[in-house]
Amino acid sequence: MSFALTILVAVFLFLMVCGLPIAFNLLLSSMIYMLARGFDLMLIGQKMYEGMSSFSFLAVPFFVITGQLMLKGKLLETLIDFVNVFFGRYKGAVAIVTIGAALLMGAIVGLAVASAAALGVFLIPMMKREGYSSAFAAAVMSSASLLGPIMPPSVLMIMYCIAVGRTSIAGLFLAAVVPAVLITTAQMLVANHIARKRNYSSYPPATGAEMRRAIRKAIPALFLPAIILGGIFGGVFTITEASAIAVLYSAFLAVYVNRAIGLRDVPSIFMESALTSGLVLLLAGAGSDMAWAIATERVLASLIGPLSAIPPWLFLLIVNILLLINGCFMDDYASVVILAPIIAPVAWALGIEPLHIAAVICINLVIGLATPPFGITLFVTSPIAKVKIEDTVREAIPFLVVTTMILFLVTFVPEVCLFLPKTFGYI
Repeated sequence: MSFALTILVAVFLFLMVCGLPIAFNLLLSSMIYMLARGFDLMLIGQKMYEGMSSFSFLAVPFFVITGQLMLKGKLLETLIDFVNVFFGRYKGAVAIVTIGAALLMGAIVGLAVASAAALGVFLIPMMKREGYSSAFAAAVMSSASLLGPIMPPSVLMIMYCIAVGRTSIAGLFLAAVVPAVLITTAQMLVANHIARKRNYSSYPPATGAEMRRAIRKAIPALFLPAIILGGIFGGVFTITEASAIAVLYSAFLAVYVNRAIGLRDVPSIFMESALTSGLVLLLAGAGSDMAWAIATERVLASLIGPLSAIPPWLFLLIVNILLLINGCFMDDYASVVILAPIIAPVAWALGIEPLHIAAVICINLVIGLATPPFGITLFVTSPIAKVKIEDTVREAIPFLVVTTMILFLVTFVPEVCLFLPKTFGYI
């Protein structure tokens, strides 16, 4: 390891321990590295611009705005009622409905924190009113919100494909569908099992009239994921075009159908969307500086040689273990711009399908959002439930275990995630 690379790693770790926001950490670490190597600091701005200038990044603010319109346009309630008529009769009904609603929310927004905050405000108090413990309610919501970045469209997957290259965004979206459904099913089964042991409540089976009414009310909102995913996978429009159409459609529903949003709400919607989108883009730009430094030091060349001698299954096992540990300390966006450009080329050299390693990395990083000590969804849901984070973590363990089991299934049985991309011709 060269002196400059040692400085880069040491400064990055030191600033991370000090708690400096990760985007500024990446920038400052890269700047010190360039000074150590004697490079012109103008490279900082140039590489940041290159990392942020992808046309596909336009999809990020559009999907974030869509989420804001759903939240303030009273579209979530119809989705929750829709899931309830099908799963409300089972023990732990509200917990199961929370998980199902998170899957539908993920099919529209693609952000874990947005799902945790938007759904948590409605469903955590509802679970508490039904007699669920506060910690269990927070745990269900924090674990279910992981479906947001796994079920397409996913902002994290867009960032991955731009950071790494050689990977189709639409193909990765398809690769994530089956894992998302499997994780949803596994989490629902866990919720039902715990609810039966604790005798949590269920609802009477929905009548035919109630089912028809809930479906009729939910159809406009359900068209949104159908338009997004159907249009993308059907080749009707690109990811960016799909995100723009999602904004127009959700705005129409919120303003003209539900009449829940007026002109006075527009500034706050755009401000909150700008803050979230700005963070994502800043991380992408700062990560490009770090990726350039790593490429300049030929880190990949030094890794591919020794790792090419190990079997692919062992490499995948090592990646899983390291990324699960990494997720305890670093958020998914920062991790994907720093680690994915290092891991993916090594996997390709070992003959691992690009969409397979992409799915493994992204699901890994998403699980980290709900793992202590710095899992961000824990910090979102625990205050809503008015419970200590350590109590939420204790209740979340069964959900995280089954989610990790699906991750390992995807890792060692590639067809689980590759079946749909092959069917649609992306492999």
